[in-house]
Amino acid sequence: MKINVRLFANFREAVGKKDLSLSLNGDTVMAAVLGLIALYPALGPLMLHDGGLKPYVNVLVNGKKAGTTDKIKEGDELAIFPPVSGG
Repeated sequence: MKINVRLFANFREAVGKKDLSLSLNGDTVMAAVLGLIALYPALGPLMLHDGGLKPYVNVLVNGKKAGTTDKIKEGDELAIFPPVSGG
């Protein structure tokens, strides 16, 4: 399955790209994150803790907040954000 991934802030800096096309075998948000980390290992320490996503990692699927077990399908867009703050 092929999905599109948009990375923001320090995640984008670690990869050197904002937009990616990713082919994967799994069908969950976590499978997509792990597939992304397999291709770009520098993301691992930024995103993962104790086998799961760090609490501040925000994932949207097609513009809606998603959890790690949520299903994804061909052509979906994942947007991955670090914490958002304002002042």
